[in-house]
Amino acid sequence: MRKVLVIAAVLCAFCATQAAAQIVIPNFTIPTIMMAKAPVNYDPFYVLPGTAGSIGVDAGITSPDVSSIADVSDVWLVGKYSVNDKIEVGARATFGFLRTDGDAFSSALIGAKYGITEKSAATANVLVPIGEVEDPGVSVGYMQSLTVGTINVDCQAAASLLDGYTGGTGVGIDLLIEPSKVINDKMTAYLDVLVSTNTDDIAGDPLGINLRPYVDYTVQEGLVISAGVSVGIAGDAKQDDIGIQVAAIKTMSK
Repeated sequence: MRKVLVIAAVLCAFCATQAAAQIVIPNFTIPTIMMAKAPVNYDPFYVLPGTAGSIGVDAGITSPDVSSIADVSDVWLVGKYSVNDKIEVGARATFGFLRTDGDAFSSALIGAKYGITEKSAATANVLVPIGEVEDPGVSVGYMQSLTVGTINVDCQAAASLLDGYTGGTGVGIDLLIEPSKVINDKMTAYLDVLVSTNTDDIAGDPLGINLRPYVDYTVQEGLVISAGVSVGIAGDAKQDDIGIQVAAIKTMSK
């Protein structure tokens, strides 16, 4: 567990150092990590808790191999609600009917975010043992938003526990560093650096580092289409093929 705290502390210390320099960031939606394993967050996008009464509904498709979308893709649906200005609750259902070896209903994840400051939050999620998931899993994490010069940067560290995530070995670690740039009033570009590993062998077989460029396009107020690709860059567990994710993001305020 000490290894988890050290790695998370390094990432969060970087974020905190920048924030201490009175760095600010606009409030906009930033998608999060694409992973082949069960997600550690119910929200597939980097979004801090919204204003009280806000509702979000996301739907999308994720494939680890763009050449075999009809055979290896997951379809997912997310719903979330801001109980107040600090607490958001949500759930994510994943469907595997497009995978040749998948179940129609693949997995379910429920969770919450708690806003610590305007630019940071704590997260907690539970992977439910239904569908293709035989054992429960738990993840906890920390989110921090900031800007460096003219570039917006979001950081996230998450630790995952129990057999549903780790198979009974070590503690899972997932890190995200996501710079982004507003192109115009309708488009924002992102470049995710995604790191996933396990404390049992941090630099060994569980380590995968992927890169994910993508773009958000605002169709109209409250409706965004997000599309991007992902590629493996380092580690034994990196993504082997070029992946793709496309999503529709609908938000509604009270």
